[in-house]
Order: sequence, then structure tokens, then C-alpha cells
Amino acid sequence: MTPDNATTANCGICAIIDRIKAGNFHDHIAELPGCYVILGDRQYYRGYCVLLSKIHATELYLMTAEDARVLFDEVRLVAEAIAAVVTPWKMNYECLGNSEPHVHWHLLPRYETDELRRGPIWMRAESEQKVSLEENDRLALIASLRTEIAARCSRAIVK
Repeated sequence: MTPDNATTANCGICAIIDRIKAGNFHDHIAELPGCYVILGDRQYYRGYCVLLSKIHATELYLMTAEDARVLFDEVRLVAEAIAAVVTPWKMNYECLGNSEPHVHWHLLPRYETDELRRGPIWMRAESEQKVSLEENDRLALIASLRTEIAARCSRAIVK
């Protein structure tokens, strides 16, 4: 995989990647060969993470088959790591790109205690989804996710 070194102007995800590279993104979890893993802002779904492709592509089919396979393998690996940390009832996967046209995956753990667990996440009001964690809890969750990701990917960079 040869990730783009330059980011694309006006891309919100490229801007986040620039902040990660500069060490200025506090929810950065890990760097993998094909993506950056960050803790998402919807912690109603405890363990929610987003994987940001290192390659600025607006669609999976615009990536090389090898790059897309690497990224998908990382999606599976990170989902496994999240499950090891938070033991969800089910994991939801989303790769939409309607709002941010840069390939990225949302991994949303779902729990049996959620009365809307059988529906899509957007059935719950966005204001209810965007739960912030207490700082010590957030740091502990990030540390646990880093440990599990590193155990599954020898090329993971976790700081």
C-alpha cells in the first residue's frame, strides 16, 4: 500500500489526518498500514471508532483492489479489537461518505440494553448519540483499544 503523503484541500477527513500527523488529535488510537483509527464522538455506542483511509479516495472502487483489501482487513481487525474490549451484542459497519467524501468506516458496537438495537443508529436522535466520556474513562478506553489493536497487528503504531 502506498498511502498518499499529501492531503486534499477542503477535505474534513484529510484535515483530521493532518492533525493526527501533527500530534494534535486527542482521540487518535492507532495508525495501521492503511488507515488511522480514532475514537468516535458517539460514545452512546461505547467503543465506537472510525477508520480513516490514508488514501484520499471518494469511493472504495476508486482504490486499487489491494488497497481496498488492506483497508477491509483492518476494519475486521479493529472490529475484533473493539469487541474484545466492550463485548457488544452486535457490531454495525458503515462506509457512507455522503457528508465527507473520503473513504472511512464507522464501527458501532450495539448492546442488548439498547431498546433500538434492532434498528439503524439514525433512529436515535443525534443529540442522544453524541455522548462524551469522562476523561479518565476515555483515556482508559483508548488504552484498552490500543492494546487489543496492537495484539492483532504487529505493524500498528500506538502512542
